[in-house]
Amino acid sequence: MAKSPDKLALAALESALSQVIAAAKADPSPATVRRVRDGLSRHFEAVEKARSESDPVSTPLTTFDPSDPKTVGRMVSLALLAQPMIPLGAVKPAYGSGVYAIYYTGDHPLYARISGTETPIYVGKADPSNGDASTAREQGPRLTGRLIEHAGTVSTTEKYAAEKGLPPGLHPIRLADFKCRRLVCATNAQLVAERHLIRMFWPVWNSDTKACWGMSKHGDAANTRRNKRSPWDVVHPGRGWALDGQLVDNATAEEVAVRIDAILDEYPPRTDHAALLEEMLAAFRQDDGGDLGLPDASPLADVPGPTEDEAGGPDDD
Repeated sequence: MAKSPDKLALAALESALSQVIAAAKADPSPATVRRVRDGLSRHFEAVEKARSESDPVSTPLTTFDPSDPKTVGRMVSLALLAQPMIPLGAVKPAYGSGVYAIYYTGDHPLYARISGTETPIYVGKADPSNGDASTAREQGPRLTGRLIEHAGTVSTTEKYAAEKGLPPGLHPIRLADFKCRRLVCATNAQLVAERHLIRMFWPVWNSDTKACWGMSKHGDAANTRRNKRSPWDVVHPGRGWALDGQLVDNATAEEVAVRIDAILDEYPPRTDHAALLEEMLAAFRQDDGGDLGLPDASPLADVPGPTEDEAGGPDDD
């Protein structure tokens, strides 16, 4: 008696799985094992989807788990974007650690496409003074401290441009052209929120993005003078230690411009706040499959990022 179509299909599936396992055992090299594990993970999702479609009782495509780090990252990021923008130069000391986003509103040619939009030029976190802190006071004035530090960095380059002038092709930045959002959150929530925000926007000043990193650096010690001048310091000169004649440029201003355009081509700036919030809320919808996932690596795959010494301090991305 001939087997029914479903029995034939399931037998073929079992045979295919046996062949995959046999292939892995025959060549247990790391590359083969990695391909097999990745392939099985993809097919696991397909099997679960087929199982759900064959069941007369529907199953949600996702389950809401508030303890899942990805869920925490999305929720904290959404809460940050609910905060009002304020001038970066207007930030005053306040208790609390957390996550923040900095926005550009000026006329610098490199940032014309994100100026005045909902796409941040930089996102970051501020870790608490005490890793066990349970209140904003125990966390210390860390969040505003980071923003005030960034405001000082921009002011330094603004002053340098006004007093010394800039080489041909470079343009000044002004503190008055920056705004920010900030969110004090529970200790450690800032870690996953920062990661989520970077993967969602790929801000051009973040080191993970690899376009124009270096703004958050605190300087090079004498034994790290072999580090190259960061792309940020190339296009925004003014910090004394970054002007050191021993340093060579990590990238030219032209290369930085090309990298920024490549990022914004891949991730066009968000211009509507309500639409952005709706986009983030869509990730929670169970019947639509929920979070479709965000890329783990910068679109600038072939561009080398900063070394650990070059990236910045412990609070930097």
